[in-house]
Amino acid sequence: MHGLQMTMQAVCLRQIPQGMPQAQDFELQHQPVPVPGDGQLRVQVQWLSLDPFLRAQLGGRYALPCPPLGSIVPGYGIGTVREDRSGRFAVGEIVTGMTGWAEQAVLDAAAVSRVDATLAPVSTAVGVLGIPGLTAWAGVRHILQPRPGQTILVSTAAGAVGSVAGQLCKAAGCRVVGIAGSARKCAIAIDEFGFDACVSYRDADFLASLRAACPDGIDGYFDNVGGAVLEAALALLRLHARVVLCGLSDQYNRAERPPGPNLGPVIGARAHLQGLVVYDHLHEFERCRRELAAMLAAGTLRYREHIHDGLASAPAGFIGLLNGENLGKALVRL
Repeated sequence: MHGLQMTMQAVCLRQIPQGMPQAQDFELQHQPVPVPGDGQLRVQVQWLSLDPFLRAQLGGRYALPCPPLGSIVPGYGIGTVREDRSGRFAVGEIVTGMTGWAEQAVLDAAAVSRVDATLAPVSTAVGVLGIPGLTAWAGVRHILQPRPGQTILVSTAAGAVGSVAGQLCKAAGCRVVGIAGSARKCAIAIDEFGFDACVSYRDADFLASLRAACPDGIDGYFDNVGGAVLEAALALLRLHARVVLCGLSDQYNRAERPPGPNLGPVIGARAHLQGLVVYDHLHEFERCRRELAAMLAAGTLRYREHIHDGLASAPAGFIGLLNGENLGKALVRL
């Protein structure tokens, strides 16, 4: 162990958030550096991904269980292999996996993937070429199935998932309209991601603006928020429209489930609503990554990153993400 850093910093869950998470729900601790067992590797973390799904997980409303109090906050990360006891990785290789919010992590080799640093900057492995990219790709490919000339509506248009979904629909020849949380985010969706129009759900005349942006209705909707925004979109469905139900950020901080949207328009449109859970599509990750990386290289896919520096900034960055303060994929650089 000579020369090895013996302790590390980690952000732990101090209490389960009630409503919007607060700084005091998290605690920065010093912990012993974990030691890998057989079939495992130890990784020095360089990047952490901040993701909205964590809020649902912390409320026990997610595909993954709520972490126990006092444990390291879960999350995707990217890091360098420092020690390998699996025989599958070389020291110095860059990998991604569920590192949690810590400077170092021990991971099962089977749950880790290599990062190809020649494709794009390594940080994209938890963004456009990571789970957010796969989420957008799977929803567009399998559920929306956009065709040239159709109108597709995308919520969280400037976010990590929405921005990729919108650009994939543009590449398929669609007219793409975004919904975002501020005038600045709407401008980013149009100017950087090529959306044809974008409206802010925080505007007083949101419903009128949305109707004006989609005068002939919509053939598809990629929903990341639920609630009133979903209800507004459902009122615009054309015949046989398809809706991706991907996220529920509108209710992640609520104790009670909100009343459901009126589904009358869904019946009238004979629409197809389908839930999307990205973990069902992990077997397609390589194909997705190849396609998106080719678009990045060709300049037909763009992305933005919102970077927070230092592990201690992770809780504030996560709270800012839930408040809609991020402009791009939220990351922590260690």
